Amino acid sequence: MILKGTFTTLRPITIEDAALTLKWRNSARARLLQRGASTVDEQQVWIAAKLKTIELNFIIEFSDRPVGMIALLDINQLHRTVEMGRLLVGEEAFVGKMPVAFEADLMLCDYAFDVLKMHKIYGDIMEDNVGMLKTRLYLGYKQDGILRDHYVYDSVYKNTIAVSILEEEYRRVCRPKLVSLIKLFSGLK
Repeated sequence: MILKGTFTTLRPITIEDAALTLKWRNSARARLLQRGASTVDEQQVWIAAKLKTIELNFIIEFSDRPVGMIALLDINQLHRTVEMGRLLVGEEAFVGKMPVAFEADLMLCDYAFDVLKMHKIYGDIMEDNVGMLKTRLYLGYKQDGILRDHYVYDSVYKNTIAVSILEEEYRRVCRPKLVSLIKLFSGLK
């Protein structure tokens, strides 16, 4: 499945993306994300394992150029909940200058609510990732709580902030803001 927006395309991740995604995961841009593979072989094994699950892991492309990644995890049809994660624009030239992250977010949320018929999208943000937390709260996500000592990061336990947004909140608050941000960052009127 491929999702196409005005500027951005989301395509399924493949094993061939291992070297590039590992480079992104090891970059300074990913310093506030959970640690992952440390070699291309480990990254290939991780991707191969994810391809066998019901997770939806995407590469974000801009003009057919891979620039980042994003995913829907823990898709729960019974409770109609899904976790959004792994959002990372790894190519520096696209950070804060192009609407790719906002459009990728919009397309994945639309897919979760319109196609998968989810009721809630949730996630957790490492407590040090203040920028992402502020962005999520600005977009209308609610802070649900703190998950204490939730991840080990560089041999130190870290808290994460649990956030979520319900479908009605997304349609009323988040989606209009994402559309405005896409227009702002693309120069569209």
